[in-house]
Amino acid sequence: MDRKARAIVHHRRSAVRRSVGGGLEARWILIGLVALGAALRFYRLGAQSFWVDELLTIKAANIGGTLSVRDFFSNVQGPLHAALVHLTAKLSTSEAALRSLSAAAGVASIPAAYVLGTELVGRRAGLFAGLLMAVSPFDVWYSQELRNYALLILFSATSTLCAYRLATGRGGGNWAGYVVSAVLAVYCNLSGAFLAGAHALFGLRRALGDRSRIRRWLAAHAVVAALVAPLVWGVAVWAEEDDVGSRVSLVGAVGTEELLRGETTFTPMGIPYALYAMGYGYSLGPSLRALHVESPATAFARHLTVVAPAALLLGLGLLFGLRRMATSRESLELAMWVGLVPTGCVVVLAMINVKPFNVRYLSVVLPVLLVTLGAGVSLLRRTAATFLCAGIVLFSGVSLSNYFFRAEYWREDVREAARYVRAHERAGDVVLVPVVRDVFDFYYDGVLDRFVFYQGQAGSESAVAERIQREAEGAARLWLLASRLWQVDPEGRIREYLDANYVRLDEKRFPGVELTLYAPRPTAGSREG
Repeated sequence: MDRKARAIVHHRRSAVRRSVGGGLEARWILIGLVALGAALRFYRLGAQSFWVDELLTIKAANIGGTLSVRDFFSNVQGPLHAALVHLTAKLSTSEAALRSLSAAAGVASIPAAYVLGTELVGRRAGLFAGLLMAVSPFDVWYSQELRNYALLILFSATSTLCAYRLATGRGGGNWAGYVVSAVLAVYCNLSGAFLAGAHALFGLRRALGDRSRIRRWLAAHAVVAALVAPLVWGVAVWAEEDDVGSRVSLVGAVGTEELLRGETTFTPMGIPYALYAMGYGYSLGPSLRALHVESPATAFARHLTVVAPAALLLGLGLLFGLRRMATSRESLELAMWVGLVPTGCVVVLAMINVKPFNVRYLSVVLPVLLVTLGAGVSLLRRTAATFLCAGIVLFSGVSLSNYFFRAEYWREDVREAARYVRAHERAGDVVLVPVVRDVFDFYYDGVLDRFVFYQGQAGSESAVAERIQREAEGAARLWLLASRLWQVDPEGRIREYLDANYVRLDEKRFPGVELTLYAPRPTAGSREG
């Protein structure tokens, strides 16, 4: 063998050794990231109270009862997750036990993000995507919530990976893998259908001119459509029963009182906020409560010294990531479809007053978003890459610290408020608990009468007075459990009436909850008596 041939063989052997060594190193790094992600997702898993939306899951799962096939297919809250919660509740109904499904899904999303990033961009980008998923405050939030979004994120990653392989013919095509993942995503949450639409458009664009590939692609989506058809039928029945059609109207064409939840459900600033929230969660900057009770501009201005540099790093990462992915047209196209189609669908539903614009409805975008950030870090040289990645991870760590340890970012602690009422109640008391009545009932095991204010019932001072007088007639004391009152009483008429006609006997504050005990103010006649 001549010198040139020996050099070629040596070069090939060295390349193989580097590839194998790099693969082993990446595997150990991934194991470490999974361990880190698991620690973050299971830490203090049951520490916070259930909140309003988690009670929707508990109702949908029909804990303590039976779950029929009809219940499953008519569940707009996510039938797959509800069925799993129903089974878990047979073992335990504690917060930690019921949320453990979400935590496990969040852990599984870490290797899914790594594989997706490796497939779309490369191993280095995959490792960065896995790291960002491991420390993602957004994913940790939903991994510690009794909702279906952590499962949705997991199946969004796997279905997007399989869609890429199927559309490009790589990795064996993954026809069955795509069908299963896409169907599971839709059964987790209806917004999984937006993601399937993005995949369909991407695949058709890639398959044009190739009859064999386009047949496989159309067949895959036909099977997906057939398998989700029972759920579509069930949702259609629910929509008819709930009279959803009466709410459909352009937000600019109706009065505020006719809008869903009484407020405009979308503004253009919702898009950058959604990107920021998916990057850093809800605990870096103003809390969700602050954004409801203050103007967003005022709330963000108070946190500008943190929000501005964090947003700058996030924006740079996404721009660099798109540039890196542009070297592979297929990867960039997939990222654009997955980003734009679900976002467009959520915006349209908000604009026609069907669903409010909410970041969680864009959870399907998170895996591709983190892969894009990972691609951006991988584009840079070592020093710049370290700075960018360390900055994003640092701000994510601050957000996680706020989430775990600063009560202003916690979910409403109705659990402790209910326990306090139970410990200090007297016969004849009555409890006024607007908005969070279902959560209070879940935790409260006493017998006091409770009443609520629904949307529109606090629209005038006379309406508030009439309702309280009727419901609290004859009660010696009245407990007001005030939480999320911006939904039903943004003008504060309930508190104003009680302060004018009752005397405050006790006040307690819990995260997101103000608990006040009132007694009727003595009249002149009663004082003389």
